[in-house]
Amino acid sequence: MNKKQIHIRDVPEALFEWIENERHAKRVSQKEFLLKVLENAAAHSTANTGTAGPSAFSRMTMVYWKSKKFWLGKLLEHPEIMTQGRTLEELEQNIREAFMLMALDEVPEDYQIREVVMA
Repeated sequence: MNKKQIHIRDVPEALFEWIENERHAKRVSQKEFLLKVLENAAAHSTANTGTAGPSAFSRMTMVYWKSKKFWLGKLLEHPEIMTQGRTLEELEQNIREAFMLMALDEVPEDYQIREVVMA
């Protein structure tokens, strides 16, 4: 079977900590945990739109507006994530995809973690 890969960079600290805490509690690798989260999201998705149900991830606030051609939007909780869509539905789907790409970047299997105190 030919498996595809997903690479995500710049995971927000709070999300990374949640992933680490949950996977340690379940005693699974980061890859196993993230694949299970994605499987659960897919299981709760709406067949027509492919959007995750409310239990799959926390809700976020999207700020959006209409330009000349497209709807533009960004997440208040992650202002670095911004995208566009021809319709509001497409914009919502694109913002979900952008968030998932950012949040689920691949980390090598032999990673280490260390808590750092910020002064």
